[in-house]
Amino acid sequence: MCGLGGYVGTGSQQVLDRMTKLLAHRGPDAQGTWLGDGAGLAHTRLAILDLSPAGNQPMGDPGGSVYTAVNGEIYNFWELRQELERAGYRFRSRSDTEVLVHGYRYWGESILPRLRGMFAFAIWDEPHRQLLLARDRLGIKPLFYVQLRDGLVFGSEIKALFAHPSVHPEMEAAAVDEYLALGYVASPRTIFKGVHALPPGHWLRWRVGALETGRYWAPDFRQSALEGSEDDLVDELDARLNDAVRSHLLADVPVGVFLSGGIDSSLVAAIAQRQGPEPLHTFTIGFAGGGDERAYARQVSAHIGSRHHERLAEPALEEELPQLLWHLEQPLFDNSVLPTHLVSQLAREQVKVVLSGDGGDEPFAGYDWTRWALVLPSLPLAPVGGGWQWAYRTGKIGVLQRLYYDLSHPAEERYLRRMTASRSFRHWLCTPEYLEQIGRDAVDGLRGLLRDAPVRDRREAFLHADLSGFLPDDILFKVDRMSMAHSLEVRVPLLDHQLLEWVLRLPWAMRFRHGRGKYLLRRVAARYLPAPILKPRKQGFTVPVGRWLHGELGDLARAVFASQVFAARGIIRQDKALQLLAMHRSGRYELGHRIWSLVVLETWCRVWLDGQSHAQSLRALLAERGEPV
Repeated sequence: MCGLGGYVGTGSQQVLDRMTKLLAHRGPDAQGTWLGDGAGLAHTRLAILDLSPAGNQPMGDPGGSVYTAVNGEIYNFWELRQELERAGYRFRSRSDTEVLVHGYRYWGESILPRLRGMFAFAIWDEPHRQLLLARDRLGIKPLFYVQLRDGLVFGSEIKALFAHPSVHPEMEAAAVDEYLALGYVASPRTIFKGVHALPPGHWLRWRVGALETGRYWAPDFRQSALEGSEDDLVDELDARLNDAVRSHLLADVPVGVFLSGGIDSSLVAAIAQRQGPEPLHTFTIGFAGGGDERAYARQVSAHIGSRHHERLAEPALEEELPQLLWHLEQPLFDNSVLPTHLVSQLAREQVKVVLSGDGGDEPFAGYDWTRWALVLPSLPLAPVGGGWQWAYRTGKIGVLQRLYYDLSHPAEERYLRRMTASRSFRHWLCTPEYLEQIGRDAVDGLRGLLRDAPVRDRREAFLHADLSGFLPDDILFKVDRMSMAHSLEVRVPLLDHQLLEWVLRLPWAMRFRHGRGKYLLRRVAARYLPAPILKPRKQGFTVPVGRWLHGELGDLARAVFASQVFAARGIIRQDKALQLLAMHRSGRYELGHRIWSLVVLETWCRVWLDGQSHAQSLRALLAERGEPV
């Protein structure tokens, strides 16, 4: 795993040097730049394959016609190398980067569908004066760019783009509404005006000022459904999982596994442990007072024989938040950001590479919002009106409110209700001045993913939306940023595209049965894991934000909402933010995520718009809470 940056058009060595400094956390083992005529590349290396200097980047071919910088891993590089050697190419290293250099020379842009891995890369083609950017199929590795009047600036992280004197941080108003609606900013938009994310499975070509983009892969459920008995499908999934995990263990350094105690990470850990004789390192994190599944992780570790590491963390979101948002670069109110950061910190003490269980929920209908969209019938009931429809109470009254909503709305609206904050809520919350800057409904993009989903069965539209939106823009975005903050490479074998393309062909009953998802995956997991791990329960690295807001974290939120800085921001109505907090702390409503999203947004503004450093932002927050600084 590495960091890359560069430009075409106007730039300088100073720009490249600043990029390497800003991306140093992604690659502390080596830094390099290449400066050409009208183009430049910067790279920071986390050495995983071929640890020698021969693997350093940017890397060019012997004739100086092609230069590249890559972030990620190409798992089938050895097979591709053998093809290229038969075609007459000679290699100086054992790195996958050199395979990309020669592969581009041999196959051109048609190399993209040949690659198996997670990657984002830039290739400068000197004879054609052309830049090619590309991103892996699922969006595991990030890539951002800004189009300038006379060129392009690009990088693994947005902060690297600000190394160029023509690029400045300015907030995109519509993206804030998208964040408030979804909890993340959906690509290709970012929170910064003029900064774009190259979407998953896409390429970008720049030549003589002309910019063109296209898509080379997308999740497609329309292929013919798999046939065969259920037992045959279990055997085939088992074999494909083993192949995916085996390929992702490729490294010249030790590899560990994130182990939350849930089915996905436990299955990955169990299969990985069987691939070698030495005990794997496994890692988990827990929080006192909630969000603690260390006991399940211990049980799995004992069952598979791994060398387990765990840590019980203290609730410290308010102290970590400014630094987290510096690394995230965009507001994200996924409450697993902090534990992902902490478990990455723990893992980096032992290894450079870990496998994770991310990617098991999306294609197997594993999320609760999909479950509740599907298990209940739609009845001809009159929807409940009123402006407080979004503020469900806790306890039995809240359960009845949610049940009535589900029964009186179609499946798509149930899904959207659980995935988004409604437009009525956002209009109640935001200032009129801010709302005047907003165009279309921020939820329209998600509706489009449902409407246009390439599926055989309309129920698969929910899975398509999860794979195309929530997975890359929330889950994978968070994992990349929090792991790379600690120079840790995270690999996701459940998102191996060869495995996933097979999974997308499964009949619906092999995904979702008896009101639960992951049917076939659970059957495979039963071969590897103890029975208690297979029982349905809350899983994953999470923190009890709602509970914490009843204590010191709530005091911090109140101080932030009551501050003049927050009011002058002109986005959120100060009285409504304080009202939300009071409603939550009364115990009659559960609004923890909504409140925390506002604290995250304000902290992001202070770090990225007000120019406060991590420490300055933290001191400002603590000062508003009345604590000594």
